[in-house]
Amino acid sequence: MRQTLGKARRLEWLTIAYLVSAVVLLALVLGSSQARKTAWIEDLLSLIPPVAFLLALRFNSRGPTRRFPYGFHRTVSIAYLCSALALFVMGTYLLVESIIKLLTAEYSTINSVEIFGQTVWLGWLMLPALAWSALPAVFLGRAKLPLGEELHDKVLYADAKMNKADWLTAGAAMAGVVGIGFGLWWADAAAAALISLDFTKDGVSNLRRAVVDLMNQAPTTVDGTRRTRCATS
Repeated sequence: MRQTLGKARRLEWLTIAYLVSAVVLLALVLGSSQARKTAWIEDLLSLIPPVAFLLALRFNSRGPTRRFPYGFHRTVSIAYLCSALALFVMGTYLLVESIIKLLTAEYSTINSVEIFGQTVWLGWLMLPALAWSALPAVFLGRAKLPLGEELHDKVLYADAKMNKADWLTAGAAMAGVVGIGFGLWWADAAAAALISLDFTKDGVSNLRRAVVDLMNQAPTTVDGTRRTRCATS
């Protein structure tokens, strides 16, 4: 168990370093694309679960005190709640914003930049940046998923699921960028709405699990699909 925990800790630190690089890279080529903005914010939000896991790991191991006689085991549930709430609130906001842009037929543009004396469409720079924001996250998610199940850690499990599905976000954003290039004004906002809907759905499901966990629901499996044996015996 200690070896698994150490591996999970290293993966979370690696995830934070990778996400910071992705956020900085995407910020450099942000442009006015709504889909690109939504994917960038999604990457920012993806920093919350690994940070929450590391903070919870640090406090969870502390022993009981006079002020907290039952210890600090609830820090994991609190971290999980914060992660889910951030996903839900930001996802809802971006979904509404994208729908408004669709209804008002607001046209997004991607400008050109000059690099080494050559004029380059910014969209060509956005596409590899989006690919970098997705592909490594998929492999990190696959590596963390069995660890989350073994440790029965909901924060780590939710983080792994988010990472594993990051290719959907990047794929939709890339489709939005290509759509702008072909003059499809609605493609960008539609891609942003699709991305927002995906992590709003994740926010709702994780928020529900976090709340019932804090309400002392009977123990369930880490994905919340069924009760554990000790809960039914």
